Amino acid sequence: MTDKLKSCVFCNIEPGKYIVADELFYAIPDHKPHCKGHTLIISKRHAENYFELNSEETAQLQEIVLKVKAHLDEKYQPRGYRLLMNCGRAAGQQVFHFHLHLLPYY
Repeated sequence: MTDKLKSCVFCNIEPGKYIVADELFYAIPDHKPHCKGHTLIISKRHAENYFELNSEETAQLQEIVLKVKAHLDEKYQPRGYRLLMNCGRAAGQQVFHFHLHLLPYY
C-alpha cells in the first residue's frame, strides 16, 4: 500500500462501520452530520473523485444509492434527499477519495 493510501481516511475504514456495502462501495454515517441520517457512500477502490471512477463503478453507484435510500427511508422516513459530490479542492472537496453525500431532509 502506498503512503497516499495509508494516510487516506476512507481507505482505512473498518468494515464493521459499514451500514450498507457491495463489492465496489460502502456507506457509513457522516462523522459530522449536517442532518439526521447524513450518509457517505464511498468507493472501495481509491479514486480521487467521481471523474476517476471507472464505468463499472459509475453504473454500480446508482444501485448502492438506492440501497442506502431504502435503509434511510425505513429508519428515518425523510421527506426528500440531496445528493452531493464535491470534485476538486475548488469545489470544496476535503477528502480526496470519492464519496457521495446522501442527505435526508425532513
